[in-house]
Amino acid sequence: MPHFQDRFVKTGCPALLALVIATACSFAGDGIAPPATQPTTSAPSTQPADAATSGDPVADEILDRLDARGETIKGLACKVIYRYVTVFPAESVQQKDGTLLFAKADPNARFLIHFTKLSADGIERETGEYWAFDGRWLTERNDKSRTIIKREIAAPGERKDPFKLGQGPFPLPLGQKRRDILENFTVRLEKFTLGDPRGSDHLHCVPKPGTPLARKYTRVDIYVDRAAGLPVRIVTERVSDANRIEVDFKSIDTNEAPAASRFSIDEPKDYDVSVEPLESADAAGVLP
Repeated sequence: MPHFQDRFVKTGCPALLALVIATACSFAGDGIAPPATQPTTSAPSTQPADAATSGDPVADEILDRLDARGETIKGLACKVIYRYVTVFPAESVQQKDGTLLFAKADPNARFLIHFTKLSADGIERETGEYWAFDGRWLTERNDKSRTIIKREIAAPGERKDPFKLGQGPFPLPLGQKRRDILENFTVRLEKFTLGDPRGSDHLHCVPKPGTPLARKYTRVDIYVDRAAGLPVRIVTERVSDANRIEVDFKSIDTNEAPAASRFSIDEPKDYDVSVEPLESADAAGVLP
């Protein structure tokens, strides 16, 4: 059976998709709608003597709160601002604006991303890009190329854990135990600086040498809203070229519980549709 991460990396927008899957269970942002019943998510003031530690009790508490808060969210809707920053030969930014829907489900979570605006080199235009995962199939629709690609990510009924550090498609320490995070990252709490989201704490996470994550990323920076205890911005930097992915989450509604029907994408009759089941991908040698 192919690896979950490898299957996502074959997509046309792997970094973003992986990011959304890993972060969709836990968000915060401007205008966040509080849950109908606010749970108590603060970590206890004392931890077991054998608990892993970053060396900073404040950073440890933030990690514990991220884990606890992720467990309370069943679904959400939000705005997404996605920036791909190229640093060589001169820094340039391509930005996409859109929306995200997410819902926890059995056996796997669902999400839908819809980008409506693209900005690059001072030019802004409308765009139509859709990415949907129904727990089994990942569907990509591009209105410019008039194409639809369906990739099977999981077998029927198969459970996948996209949040598993070192195995999931994006190395984000959310919905994870502090011990597991610190096995993969060195975590440091940074001071607030100009440009950071207001009211946020900045966790600077560096993959530990020898881990699979260290081959891909030099750092993962998470900006956590102090009031909600959830991420409002995520930044990654790649080992291969130092290019960055920066994602902001806005207008979060954690009371949203999207129905399964909202995670399907319409298929216009004149679009070219291709289907890639797991079996055919294996037979063709697409996956390791």
